Amino acid sequence: MPLDEAIKQELLNIVGNNIRRIRKSKSMTQADLAFKLNVDPGKIGRTERGEYDFKISSLLFIAKGLDVDICELIKNDK
Repeated sequence: MPLDEAIKQELLNIVGNNIRRIRKSKSMTQADLAFKLNVDPGKIGRTERGEYDFKISSLLFIAKGLDVDICELIKNDK
């Protein structure tokens, strides 16, 4: 995997893990979040697994649905 792709995948994984962590901390299922955002639950799952290459606007949308600042979705606590 080229370096650019590796970095991109790492970011997708970080964001996906953050979405999952925040969603679970709010006792929400993937279906709950999908319903709130009016999206297919599979999209939430793919995003959490780092399989969905989202746009920044999608992150803003998800952050709003989780009631958090977008910075919470992209921070890396490593």
